Amino acid sequence: MLASEDKPTISSKAFLRSIRNVRKGILTRSKIINMLSEKACTVDQLAEEIKLSKSSVRRHLKNMLAEGIVDKMKYHGKTLWKLSGYGQMTIEESTS
Repeated sequence: MLASEDKPTISSKAFLRSIRNVRKGILTRSKIINMLSEKACTVDQLAEEIKLSKSSVRRHLKNMLAEGIVDKMKYHGKTLWKLSGYGQMTIEESTS
């Protein structure tokens, strides 16, 4: 997740239009995006990996869903979260 302890990896998709972007939220959303870029995950998996409460992870996912960055799907009775097509685009692709 983190490139080093001093320099966290920040995703351009972690900046949302509909809410106030604070550093802690941007870092959390970046961690979620990094995890979802590898595979679809449940809220439980995300919360455990980034060491946040499930409710906090759900709130970030809900905000990212509203902006089209993530999608959710049902699989074997579980809700999995994944990056949407927009969430997978790089900043260069999204501005052209």
